[in-house]
Amino acid sequence: MSSLTLIWATALVLIGAALTWMTGLIVARLMKESRASDRSTDRKLIIQALSGLLRGQTEAAEALSPFVRKPEVLAEAILDFQGLIRGVDQERAMGALRSLGLIQALEERIVHGSRDERLTSVEALAALGGDEVKAALRRAIRSKDPNVRMAAIKGLADAGAPPTPSRLLDYVGAGELTPSRVYAEVMRQAVASSPADGLLALRRQDLSPLMRAVLLDALGRSGAYQAVPALAAAAADADPDVRTAAVRGLGRLQHPSAADTLAGALADPAWPVRSAGAEAIGAAGLVRLAPAIAALLDDPEWWVRFRAGDALGRLGKAGRALLEAAASDDARPVAQRAAERALAEGG
Repeated sequence: MSSLTLIWATALVLIGAALTWMTGLIVARLMKESRASDRSTDRKLIIQALSGLLRGQTEAAEALSPFVRKPEVLAEAILDFQGLIRGVDQERAMGALRSLGLIQALEERIVHGSRDERLTSVEALAALGGDEVKAALRRAIRSKDPNVRMAAIKGLADAGAPPTPSRLLDYVGAGELTPSRVYAEVMRQAVASSPADGLLALRRQDLSPLMRAVLLDALGRSGAYQAVPALAAAAADADPDVRTAAVRGLGRLQHPSAADTLAGALADPAWPVRSAGAEAIGAAGLVRLAPAIAALLDDPEWWVRFRAGDALGRLGKAGRALLEAAASDDARPVAQRAAERALAEGG
């Protein structure tokens, strides 16, 4: 075989391979679009059937029955439909789905579905409500997938049955969960449900600074004034993140007994603590601390100056007077600019 023939043969093989590859991609794309279209059609049919249930159409339950064999599609439709209804209507629709055996079908998908299907199934399961669902969610917490575990715990919290704060801390300590935005939200729900348990958990000696900060944040958002002494004590912690969380918590509770602690935060060596202190004082309306905040208009950190100006703007006439004085003080150019910005934004 000549070299020219070999080149042509190689080229033809490569062209054939390329055409085969492109054909495969096109077929896969068409199949994916077809499945997506079928899935969208199924979701619409499910939502129509659920709407029919609310209108008293007895045949609507029968229309839903075939979809129990497609729990992943049913789960997506439930989450879409749930946002459209409330109260008695929601309970009626979810009750009909429970009676069709959907809880068991969703549990099966949690174990054997793809990652996305497992998460969607947990969310849909939580939407169904009821004691049987809570039991299923507790079983889902034993999943090997940490995302499924977190979703199941969140579902329990949304259903009014969060784990205790100490149990949530245990999950992290054992490596079963990692701190995240969702984890912090569940901790807030758990502490709001039982502030006393949150305070008890704060006494643990095995908490990392991060977990102490998460717990302090939850206590600050709980609205429980009995948390003020614990937050005030934590404002003197060696870790700046813990101090910041404690000061922010005191700011959210806005209890007057925290004034001295917040005043001390304004002189903290860590700028996030100073910033949190200024913000907290402004939120609590502690006018007597306005002069101390005004001193932060010269702070080397821009964010602290920003928070100081904003806080003074929230302290009424006294705060505005200090801003105007700083804005006219040419000897303090840094404070002058911070005050001018605060006055401009405050109108």
